[in-house]
Amino acid sequence: MALLDRARSSGCERLWATVWVRNAASRRVPAKVGFTETEWREVDAVYGITLFTTRRL
Repeated sequence: MALLDRARSSGCERLWATVWVRNAASRRVPAKVGFTETEWREVDAVYGITLFTTRRL
């Protein structure tokens, strides 16, 4: 969890990550480290819907 530690030590209060909704394996990655799904948005007509996730530090 080096990234989370680095973000905390830099004074960050929240991190966000995005993944394509259709990629189930990628959706599990942020969930495993405590991110919460916050928004779904279609940002690309080819790739479909993007899932936005956040985590408070």
